[in-house]
Amino acid sequence: MCGGGSKGLAVSRTPSRPHPLAAYAEKIDVEAVYTLRQVAGLMELAPSSVQAMARHGWLPGSRVRPHARGGRRYTWTGKQLLRLANRPIRVAFDHELFSPTTLYRVGCRCQTCVDAHTVESRERRHRLSDEAFPEEKQKRLLGLVADQMPVAEAAAAVGVTLGQVYGRANWDPSFAEELDEAAWSLCVLGPDSPGCSTPSGYRGYARGRDPRPACRGTGCREWRRETSQQARAAA
Repeated sequence: MCGGGSKGLAVSRTPSRPHPLAAYAEKIDVEAVYTLRQVAGLMELAPSSVQAMARHGWLPGSRVRPHARGGRRYTWTGKQLLRLANRPIRVAFDHELFSPTTLYRVGCRCQTCVDAHTVESRERRHRLSDEAFPEEKQKRLLGLVADQMPVAEAAAAVGVTLGQVYGRANWDPSFAEELDEAAWSLCVLGPDSPGCSTPSGYRGYARGRDPRPACRGTGCREWRRETSQQARAAA
């Protein structure tokens, strides 16, 4: 059922599934009137995908009204959309009519749709990262870290979370390299010390005759990163 086009697939054999609107039911304003573009925004889809849904019968009950600039446009009341959201539908995964990302949202798990969803999700995360942690903030953070401010404090100073900093470093190799270079300034022992990049260097000593803080410089962070990767691989 999740192969190529579904022209040979009888609708009666297609299992019932929640309507694509079901996941967005709580966001529907029952007093509003929705245009096709507004429904697309609600469902986080391209307008062309919603238009295909309407033509395919997934969004019945619409009114086709003349558009001020010519042509026609679909409209639905919020009450109509809410009724549809609560009504299961029989979905034929028509790969010729719908995009892979749209089909993934309504339940198709063929490799093409899974791959498209993976790419879309990654691009969406990257866009959100760019919005929350733009280049200006990146440069400010790198400057603060290079001046020996711990990464967590630098993140707070520029208005981002530590997760956003290291999250970007996970997928942006250029930023990761710049962060590593800046974080050498945080090295407690010095990069030439035998204790650099070791468990004792990372953990530090809170007690004893020569107490020293835990190191979060690049060398010790690399040791910690490699240790964590090995532990996950062995699990």
